[in-house]
Amino acid sequence: MGMAVVEVSYAEGWDADARREFGPLSSDEAEERDRGGEPYVVVRRVLGRPAPLEVHLVSWRDHYVGVWAYDELGRRTHEVDLRLLEPDRLFARQYLERRYFSPDQSDRARDAWRLTVDFLPGGRGRKVLEERGEGGGSFHTLADVPEPQRWHPRSGFGVHAAGSPNFFGAAEQERPKVLDAAVLTSPAAAGNADVEVGRPESPWRPPRPGQPGLALNELFRSGTRFISESWGEMTVAEIQHIATLRIPSGRLVVADAMEQDSPRELIERVPPGEYPLQAAVLVGEGDYYGERFPVTEQPAVRLLIGDEPPVTWEMGLSEGDDPRLLLDGHAYGFGTDGAAGSFADASGWARLSGKYRSFLMDRDASAAENIADGCIHAADEETGGDLVSFHTGGDGTYPVWLGRSDSGELVAVAVITSWLADLRPA
Repeated sequence: MGMAVVEVSYAEGWDADARREFGPLSSDEAEERDRGGEPYVVVRRVLGRPAPLEVHLVSWRDHYVGVWAYDELGRRTHEVDLRLLEPDRLFARQYLERRYFSPDQSDRARDAWRLTVDFLPGGRGRKVLEERGEGGGSFHTLADVPEPQRWHPRSGFGVHAAGSPNFFGAAEQERPKVLDAAVLTSPAAAGNADVEVGRPESPWRPPRPGQPGLALNELFRSGTRFISESWGEMTVAEIQHIATLRIPSGRLVVADAMEQDSPRELIERVPPGEYPLQAAVLVGEGDYYGERFPVTEQPAVRLLIGDEPPVTWEMGLSEGDDPRLLLDGHAYGFGTDGAAGSFADASGWARLSGKYRSFLMDRDASAAENIADGCIHAADEETGGDLVSFHTGGDGTYPVWLGRSDSGELVAVAVITSWLADLRPA
């Protein structure tokens, strides 16, 4: 059995499209970044093989370690997304495997065979098999990986974070194996022609949770102009007052009132009081075969808590939410199958949401009332709290965003509806 010689090098980052490292580091420099939680990469190559064998992407400050494996043509075949949820253990958040049908298929081809396994702590998770990638059929099952196999020891600096990317026992694709490997560490990747010193075209970065996108402040500033892919130029015409919401408990629920069980209550508390619920109103003109017509949209709603303007926005979390588990661009939020959400005082949720459902489903006009373009208001006489619904523009999951002043005080709670997706500043 022959010996495969593996060269290990370190760098500041990885160019995902060019498949090469940039910002070469010595092992001492990489270890310093490791101790400080700064991102760095570990590249493992088999001598004489043009494509890398594996790339380890490490960013302890982001609670993240990624392991990517490549075939001899430089195509990514395996990806493991690990999260540091405990000081000495990594949780396998996602496993992805690709198989290519021919040498002509490009790296990460959309029609490649693909297996994706998503995991959450407590034995939850799902497995999706796409035999012909996006556009083809898919097979969904529960993730059948025992809980102990989802956790892996946090390893020392510069070595495997979780062993082989095939550690879930998925079918092994043809890829080089390191047998009785003699591991060489290349100092500062010297002499490695694949190290890119200049600016990379597609630099890897650690996964980041979703952000609100367009500045929410601009949407609530009359006269601000936007460009919509659907309607062209639009202007913030007004900040519409929907209702005054009473929150005597200081506990706020933002959820679809049709979901009567386990409402999504925010961890963040607000001072008990009464607050205006507002909608941003954009106006413009549409065109249909040369015929112009007025267009009005409401891309966001907010509960105004304070007088100071928000300078930062962050995701509103509920009990059990762990941002360390979010995949890149993902966010926690409330779900709706009826294209509606609501702001409500948490202490009266059972009665308030019950009134909302009675008003809609039982046509009980005494339970609630229609206000402001079909939004529904329900009041709870026992607690003195309110529920006010709003339209989301579609079904799905909608994050809640907390706006903070320069001093860090909570001054607004906002929800972006689906209409915002195709807006950009004019």
